[in-house]
Amino acid sequence: MAKITVVGSFVMDNVAKMQKFPEIGETILGESLELFPGGKGVNQCVSVARLGGDVEMIGMLGKDGNGDVFRQILKDENIKSEYVFSCDKPTAVAQVQINADGQNRICVIPSANYEFGFDELEKIDERLKTTKLLILQLEMRLDVTKEIIRRAHSYGVKILLNPAPAVKLEKEILGIVDYLTPNETELSILTGMSTDTDEEVLQASKRLLSYGVKTVVATLGGRGALAATEDSIEFIKGYKVKAIDTVAAGDSFNGALAVALTEGNPLNEAVKFANAMGALTVTKRGAIPSLHTRKEIEEFLSF
Repeated sequence: MAKITVVGSFVMDNVAKMQKFPEIGETILGESLELFPGGKGVNQCVSVARLGGDVEMIGMLGKDGNGDVFRQILKDENIKSEYVFSCDKPTAVAQVQINADGQNRICVIPSANYEFGFDELEKIDERLKTTKLLILQLEMRLDVTKEIIRRAHSYGVKILLNPAPAVKLEKEILGIVDYLTPNETELSILTGMSTDTDEEVLQASKRLLSYGVKTVVATLGGRGALAATEDSIEFIKGYKVKAIDTVAAGDSFNGALAVALTEGNPLNEAVKFANAMGALTVTKRGAIPSLHTRKEIEEFLSF
């Protein structure tokens, strides 16, 4: 039994660097192309592991070279992976563009991730009953993810949902989520509200609370995050760093938040810890290669 269980995606990132993003119909010359293992699920899982969390990964890989890379990563990071299944579809890939400011545009081709279905859900049902905190994203089949949320809630398991890539979700689903962690764009999609200002972020977060979400942690990039419950609302400042690559910043934030919460830290302290992890992540390239250790986070926070 792991204290934290991640049910989620694996994606091999094809990362192209360029000075600026091309406009529609425009061809530009890029600077480099590199391959990095990633995917929201495994990024968050490795983030938990590097921070010393007791974590298990559940998902689907292809029977290919990319799948072999991910299985080796899970082994190297000492992550439980008994329920990482294999299928005949290729392991998921993503096209990632990064401009000179470190901003990114990402297109994910789900492939094997979408082969994780209800048959696999039945096989992991006992795992859902025993974990302390379940982390989910939206890079797998939405119908399966919703059913996982329903079952975990019925078993009394705490649920942390990172609603990315964002889609509209029913109030029935949102109302049984314990921790919801949207960025500004995802917050807008979930609520149908503008989130261009801090006040708008605040109002949109309150709307999610009105749906029954227990805790909303809205990530605001370098500005930090808004942590909101029925009893308290607090903007928690981020950390100024030089951004090189923002890929996996949100994923590392979620992993760090999960670790801090399961260790019993108050919400505001957990968010501060997660902000530090997210900040350090953008100072390195790649997804999994950019994820830091607890020692590195603690040294960063000590300055």
